[in-house]
Order: sequence, then structure tokens, then C-alpha cells
Amino acid sequence: MKHVSKTMTVASIILLVAFSACKKNNPEKDVGKSKFDINNPVGYFVYLKMANDDGTWIIPTIMEFMPGKTLKHYTAMASQTYSYEVIDGNVINLVGLNYRFVIEDGKITTEVARFKEVALLKAEETNQLAGKTFAGIYYKPDGSVLHPNFFYNFSGNENKVGAGLKTGTVIRTENYTSIGNIAAVAAIPGNEDKEFMVLVNGKLEVSYYQKNPYSEYYGSFSPQ
Repeated sequence: MKHVSKTMTVASIILLVAFSACKKNNPEKDVGKSKFDINNPVGYFVYLKMANDDGTWIIPTIMEFMPGKTLKHYTAMASQTYSYEVIDGNVINLVGLNYRFVIEDGKITTEVARFKEVALLKAEETNQLAGKTFAGIYYKPDGSVLHPNFFYNFSGNENKVGAGLKTGTVIRTENYTSIGNIAAVAAIPGNEDKEFMVLVNGKLEVSYYQKNPYSEYYGSFSPQ
């Protein structure tokens, strides 16, 4: 019995060492854990919550790092591209705009007063919106309530999103374009309205652009 126990102990140690070696060489452990490189940031986004002067109109947007030191800025209304430069090794300056972002230890900050929230987001390999439902309050530009209850329900296998005033009761379904598998833009058929949605810290930050008459609505929706 003692001989068997000793043999098993030795075998267990060998297996443990082998398992540890496999874990060290397993590339899957690093999936989704790559660090932000300010000199090679493609695949990352800057998330912003932009406000007007009185702080009532708060619209979520994202800027995507593109090759050639450019940032593509997405909103519900449209997309624009800006050039940027890196200063002092950790400061991003948008050329022609008084916008600067400081990045340290994988976190981003800014002193631009109209940016109420800012964060670094990473593109995902799979669609993070698929199969999920979010509900919340839609607000008007002046901060008053547009819809006290509103929801979005994303299809699990198609780039389609249902929307309505009561969770589970879909009023309309739209096709959407995925952005980095963390955000989406949907054009509303029959008019030139658009919706923008981005997943941040588990919540869906949304805005709705209405062309005629012009307005932009916004909200922060929780998972259901």
C-alpha cells in the first residue's frame, strides 16, 4: 500500500507539472487581454458621452482608431474622420480640434468639459449585442422624458433589432450595421432617422437622430 501511494504521488506531481506547462503555452489565455498600445491602437475605440453647454443633451458616441493615425467618429447622425497625433508618448491630440486625451495604464481621461464620460473599448470577436434585451428611458434634448419605457431586443443570429414601448411587444424591427461587435447603427426605413447604440459597462447607451424636425434623443438602457 505504501508503494502504491508513493507511485501515485510521483505521478500526480508529473501530471501537475505537465498541466502547468500546457497552461503557460496556451495562447487562449491571452484572448481579450491584450494591452492598449498607443502606437498601434487599431481595434480599440474611444467612448464619449458628449453634452451641450447646459449639460442636458447627453449623446453617446465612439471614435474608432484606424490605420494612418486617424479616428472615425460615429454618431447617430453621421460618421466623420479626424487625424490625430501622439504627444509626449501618452497624449492623443485631434488635429484641428481642441480635444486631447491622456492614456495611462490602459485608462483614458480628458479635460474637455463637454465629454461627461470617456472610456477605452476593445473590438470583440463576436457580436456582444446578439440575443440580448435592454430597456430604459428615452430623454428629449432638454432632459425631459420622451418615452418612460422603451426597449431593444437584438436577434441572436441576425443583425436585426426589435424595438417597442413595452418589453416583449415589438413595434418595429430594423436591420443594423455592427461596429466592432460592440456598437450598432440602424437606419429607419421610410425616413432619414437613425439610431446609434453602444455597449458600455454592461449597459446600452443609445441615441436617436430625427431629421425632420431635427432632434436627438438619448438614454441609458439596462439588460433585462
